Formats: sequence, C-alpha cells, structure tokens
Amino acid sequence: MSHPEAKEYCTLCDQPVEIPGYILNTATGRLRFCCAGCLSLYQLVNKEKPTTTTTPQLNNKEDIKK
Repeated sequence: MSHPEAKEYCTLCDQPVEIPGYILNTATGRLRFCCAGCLSLYQLVNKEKPTTTTTPQLNNKEDIKK
C-alpha cells in the first residue's frame, strides 16, 4: 500500500509509526513498528534473527506525543 504522506508505517500492520524507537535491525535492513506488540508478533512469526532491537524509553507525556 502506498501512503501519500512522508510518514513511516508499521512493517506488520501498516499503521503510522507515531512512537519512535520500535525498530528491528535485521540482516535485510531496518524494520519499523508502531508498538511493542507488532514488533513482538513479527519476531514470533518470522524466522529472521535480529541483529539488535531497540525500544523507546518514555519518560513523560511529551515523549508519548512525539
């Protein structure tokens, strides 16, 4: 599906990535996810092994709004 905006979209569910940091670095590239659930489900159903996984550290409401 193509999106007219220059936003990033979740690799699993195609929703906009509004909270940065749910990233899975794989041998084939960097995959972005909208939430920890999508990132976890992707890892469960795919055989790709991550090189690194990062998740955001949310400290306050301002971080969540970004």
